[in-house]
Amino acid sequence: MDSKLVENIDWVLVITTIVLIGIGLLNLYSIGHIPEDLRESFVSNESNFFQRQAVWALLGIAVLILAALLPFKYYEMTSYFFYFSGLLLLLFVLLLDPSRGSSRWISIGGMRLQPSELMKIGTIFLLARVLSSKGKDPNQLRVIAVTTAIIAVPFFLIIKQPDLGTALVFPALLLSVLYWRGLDEGIMLLFITPVVSAFLTVYSDYSISGGSYPFPLLVFFLMILVIVYRRRHRIFQNIMLVGVNLLVMLIVPSVMGRLQVYQQKRILAFLRPESDILGMGWQVYQSKMAIGSGGIVGKGFLSGTQKMLEFLPERHSDFVFSVLSEEIGFIGSVVIIAFFGLLIYRVLSVAVRTKSRFASLAAVGISAYFIFHCVINIGMTIGLAPVTGLPLPLISYGGSSMLTSCFLIGVVLNFGMRFYEY
Repeated sequence: MDSKLVENIDWVLVITTIVLIGIGLLNLYSIGHIPEDLRESFVSNESNFFQRQAVWALLGIAVLILAALLPFKYYEMTSYFFYFSGLLLLLFVLLLDPSRGSSRWISIGGMRLQPSELMKIGTIFLLARVLSSKGKDPNQLRVIAVTTAIIAVPFFLIIKQPDLGTALVFPALLLSVLYWRGLDEGIMLLFITPVVSAFLTVYSDYSISGGSYPFPLLVFFLMILVIVYRRRHRIFQNIMLVGVNLLVMLIVPSVMGRLQVYQQKRILAFLRPESDILGMGWQVYQSKMAIGSGGIVGKGFLSGTQKMLEFLPERHSDFVFSVLSEEIGFIGSVVIIAFFGLLIYRVLSVAVRTKSRFASLAAVGISAYFIFHCVINIGMTIGLAPVTGLPLPLISYGGSSMLTSCFLIGVVLNFGMRFYEY
């Protein structure tokens, strides 16, 4: 390898990645560890999670190294190949017989891969390639339509599986890359505020039924009016902003009324988990119990009671942060979040200093991938986000997530080593 490339390796990013992988492996070992006096009462054996994830971690590190060593222009040239290969895999998954299991995975030689995870890579590369072309103004309707179509196809294919949590990653990728490319803040508000309005409308409906008042929704609408006043010179955008949000506030209650009872219960469980502790709210309630019982410094490695008593569902994947928080406490949890913050900061630093527009946009998309996964996964463990099944990168059990995360970090290292290239 060229000595100049070696000098530009981001060792902080490398070490941060290895530390997070190590924390994930130790956590899975703890989940699978059962004291001898309790082993007879346990039906399930979760010790295999650690062993399997160790193999995935080694493969992930190999993928990371490979991604860092490939030629710089490789990713831009093959962006269409990555994207359409991902689409073919998603279509193949939908054609599989669902009676053989979940329609989200493909089994290859005893291993299961999740195409929706790999699809994120192709989407990031293709968005970066399209928007890096000269003359592509992100504020033009044509450009917005093309980039929206790029994320819409995988979005709806993944919704069909169904996997809403993974599907929601794609709009987050689009908004992040468009913003970095120079999307007007007024158009950005037209994307984001209706989503917030819809959420607060639902929240307000349940609050009113519980004897409360829709203060959050009223405050948010007042914020929109303040924004409109500050941007009063943009009359058309202001009319659109107020009109779209009012329309959402009027339509959402009707849509909610058409949902099935179990779907309404899931929403209510997210907004008020304590209303159905033994049903839809069980996961979030037990997760909060585990996190709260950890206190400031935690119960110690291998000493978590929630995971030992098997009260906490999906503790190896969706709720790994709950197990961690119980054993390492508030201070340890903050340290882990700080490591993720450092990882994201190093990725964004590459986006800032690289001379390649494609690399800059791709790095922003990669940072959005990690931000969205971390915020949603940690948020759902403390009741601030719906239970969507999104893994915590590098820590949750899962081969597809590990390989995708390591590959994307390898790509960022590649961009960082060659930041001076166009």
